[in-house]
Amino acid sequence: MTSAFTRLDLSSWFPRTQTILTLLFVAAVGVLLPVPGMAIMASAVVTSLMVSAPFLGDERGRLDTLYGVLPVSRRVVVLGRTLSLIAYYLAAAALATVVTVLSTMVRGGRVEPEFLLIAHAAALAFVGLSMALQLPVFFRIGYSRGRLMAYAPVFVVAGLAWLLQATGAHVQFGKAFEGLPLATIVGVGVLIGAIGIVCAILVSARLYRTREL
Repeated sequence: MTSAFTRLDLSSWFPRTQTILTLLFVAAVGVLLPVPGMAIMASAVVTSLMVSAPFLGDERGRLDTLYGVLPVSRRVVVLGRTLSLIAYYLAAAALATVVTVLSTMVRGGRVEPEFLLIAHAAALAFVGLSMALQLPVFFRIGYSRGRLMAYAPVFVVAGLAWLLQATGAHVQFGKAFEGLPLATIVGVGVLIGAIGIVCAILVSARLYRTREL
């Protein structure tokens, strides 16, 4: 049932111009910017911005009412939507990786696999935390009332980056990761992302269960 709803959800919002444009943006970042990891991080950023897209489609197409009469539980809706968003992220991350490797080769360089792993771990951590922040809000109050949450993860990260830079704490922050094994750094990023996604599902399912459709 969850896989069927995931396919239904993807068909309702994935094949849209907005989705294609965000993927093209990821590719453009990989081609135009010389920093290899930027496209991978861009895939995480656009995923956080796309979290609101299916909820906007729900309101425009009155799909919330449809979900209320379909023989599916609220938990299935939450799981299916989360999986559809993860599918988008994986598509964006795969595109970012291919463009990063190819553009670096064209420039005569080479991307180290270790660097790609770290970039993907950081991107997954950002996606997981973004979902934990956004999904419960959208499932509880919908897109119209919660649309500003679409930009919350980007603003939070930008604010933290500015604060670290302004206080000089970014130096100590960078030193904290020096000397750590690659497996530890990647593992921490993956763990943060996984915990964020699980928390998003659990909290969203609880809040969506009490929402009137």
